[in-house]
Amino acid sequence: MKHFINHDLLAPNVLTVPIDLEIVREFEDLAGRADPGPDYCAYRPSWNSDIRWISAASPSTFSQFSDAFDRLNIARHVREYLDIDREVRLYAGFLHTRTRCAQADFHIDWALTNNEAFTLLTPVCGPPNERLLYKTLAGDTSEYRYKRGEAIIFGDHFLHSTPPGASDPPFTLLVFNFGTDRMEHWRKIVKTVGEQCGLLRRPDGEFENHAG
Repeated sequence: MKHFINHDLLAPNVLTVPIDLEIVREFEDLAGRADPGPDYCAYRPSWNSDIRWISAASPSTFSQFSDAFDRLNIARHVREYLDIDREVRLYAGFLHTRTRCAQADFHIDWALTNNEAFTLLTPVCGPPNERLLYKTLAGDTSEYRYKRGEAIIFGDHFLHSTPPGASDPPFTLLVFNFGTDRMEHWRKIVKTVGEQCGLLRRPDGEFENHAG
């Protein structure tokens, strides 16, 4: 089975899972830095918001994210949907921080990847009750409210957006992009993750640099 429906959210290829909040809190210090330093890549996309992505710029700082990914045992939630040789692969981990968003921008992270890649989002710090907008199977706009100690994971066909609004202090999410360890799927997967981070780990485990 490659695709599935979440009947509670009424949306495709999305699930919510409990997560160890103490491990997530290890990223609070990095989230609070105005300048994360040379071992990290800080990038602001040209969107209708002040979103900033903070990711690893070296294998040593990548290990901070990969160690958390392993200890949280994220792989178990999606293994059955993936084409795997040996293990679920973490491609990138990063922090997503924002204080404002001017308008919604609905998009799909993993177009045409056949659920070979997934995104995980879970709150690190900032105001409670922040939301993720998404489209249901009926085409209606609904919302998921982030909760401490819970993560949302989604793959193909999950249409979603940051909601318009402002938050003070900034709201920060821990984000993981992960999936198959087979290189034949990388060309499609990197179209998404290659726009967000400077250093990526490919399905074969090798590192690859991108401009971010």
